[in-house]
Amino acid sequence: MKLITAIVRTTCLEKIVRDLRDAGIKGMTITEVKGIGEQVELFRPYTVHRKIELFVPDERAEEISRIILEHSHTGLAGDGIIAVSPIEHIVKIRTKERIS
Repeated sequence: MKLITAIVRTTCLEKIVRDLRDAGIKGMTITEVKGIGEQVELFRPYTVHRKIELFVPDERAEEISRIILEHSHTGLAGDGIIAVSPIEHIVKIRTKERIS
């Protein structure tokens, strides 16, 4: 199991979520985040982005990362990042079921 964490522009979110749902992704966590990166604007020391977090089977991590990249890449500073991390195990709290 892998955790995919993507920090993306707010303007890209709708298309990313649509294509992830079309690819069979049923759940994800989306939060508003503020960060400081390569670009710093004069009157705004941070930028607002969206963070998408989702768990996927190992064999789907590359495919899902590509979907996110396809809709978030502009070639400009501030496009964001995609990180893929290994997950040891996941437990569904409501049912106490170990998912992975």
